[in-house]
Amino acid sequence: MKVIEAFLTLYEARSFSRASRTLFITQQGLSRQIRALETEVGQTLFDRSRMGAQPTEAAHRLYPYYRKIFDTYRESQLALSAGDGGRQQLRIGFAYGISSGGGADYLLEYQRRHPEVQVEIQEWSKEQCIQKLLHNRLDVAFLINPFPENLFRTSRITTDHMYAAMHKSHPLAAEDGPLEFRALAGEAVITGSPENAMRQFFDYCCVLTQIHPRISLASGHNLDIINTMTENIGVATLNSGMALRVTNPDVRIRRLILPCEGYLYGCVPLYCGEDDLPAKLLRYAQGYYARNPIPLYPTPQP
Repeated sequence: MKVIEAFLTLYEARSFSRASRTLFITQQGLSRQIRALETEVGQTLFDRSRMGAQPTEAAHRLYPYYRKIFDTYRESQLALSAGDGGRQQLRIGFAYGISSGGGADYLLEYQRRHPEVQVEIQEWSKEQCIQKLLHNRLDVAFLINPFPENLFRTSRITTDHMYAAMHKSHPLAAEDGPLEFRALAGEAVITGSPENAMRQFFDYCCVLTQIHPRISLASGHNLDIINTMTENIGVATLNSGMALRVTNPDVRIRRLILPCEGYLYGCVPLYCGEDDLPAKLLRYAQGYYARNPIPLYPTPQP
């Protein structure tokens, strides 16, 4: 099955480098698998050149059969997992930045209520989560828009908000209330690293509003930077979970009015049934956030 998966991935990627990244193996390892398959079928399957790997006519004939074989295999694996009367396992992938922002809070409650389910949590980039879910290396992936929703069965779990935090001396700190996202045009912005899901959503909002802020710092420690801010060094972006943990009295926080909503999605394979464990987990997550919506900053006083 690994060799068939390697063939399918290379056929679709048309590149040894892209396919090897998707499969999390070296290009040499991928090349060995493809050559072994070519030896077995007695045909050259890819024409190799500096332009990539182009499928031959033999590869075109094999592809629909291997695709059916591999898809059936993935369905059988899910069926075995769902039908196991003993301890069940869920491999859950979070795009970088989601779990640290409170996007995994419901899992604590889920594990207390379902001790029979062994939950394995992984963190990857959004692209890696997508590829791992497509290649049966995850059962569920939690992602923030945008992403190719047509590849999976998706469930909208909850909505989060984006905030701008700045020192009290910053001009944007002079007013209260929401701030138009366009106000960040030309500003020095402190945000997440490029592979962080929240940073990618920020970049997406920049494209939608056609603004070009200057990224002065890209870091995974924005909250620490905000809480030690003693002067005007720029505007830091953060989500609701981070905003509620700001303790610096010299910092002002304003909610950003975004060009599109930021949604947390739960994704499972297209062949996943309503009664399969991954789909049940997504319904549980939806129910949790319906009961415990992500609060706006500041927390309303009783």
